[in-house]
Amino acid sequence: MSLPDLKVAAAAVAQRGSVFYRTLGPQEESDWLDSVLDLIWSAADGQDVDEECLEALEELGEESQADEFDSSHPEFFAARSLELIGNALSVTLRPDPKRVDQSYVALRELLSIVDYRLGASEPVITRYGDPPPPLGPLETREIEAENAVKEELSRSTDRTVAIGRIREKSARFSIDLTLPVSDCCGE
Repeated sequence: MSLPDLKVAAAAVAQRGSVFYRTLGPQEESDWLDSVLDLIWSAADGQDVDEECLEALEELGEESQADEFDSSHPEFFAARSLELIGNALSVTLRPDPKRVDQSYVALRELLSIVDYRLGASEPVITRYGDPPPPLGPLETREIEAENAVKEELSRSTDRTVAIGRIREKSARFSIDLTLPVSDCCGE
């Protein structure tokens, strides 16, 4: 992936994962979340918003709480969602494929927890050498969304149009997750 493509991929993951913060975080921060996501997408579209991204990243760094909770608390999911947003802000300032991969893994982990809880929470034990159990439906959809971003960027001739489509699909993905996230992770 090119450096500009990394910004788009990170923005898309942050958008998809924002559902956890929007659903489980403080409701009064909804406008703040929208403005930060807008900022990340502006950077992904090539606008010069480095100064604003740096300010948002500094503000976000002061509020990180991911290590304070385990997955039995809604705050855990909201904090991990903020980490995805922080990663996207970092990638806007310094594109790094490792950070994007970290975001992919983090969102997949969150969705695998939701899949597990909504799938009757039955653990699957595999023996050494056995194939791993199939992924859950939400984690599978996330992998498909990641691949769709890469495909859209590789086949599109108009970057701005491609970014608009990616943003729209990522936002729709996030909206589609609202009910499962609320059912699974809400108090």
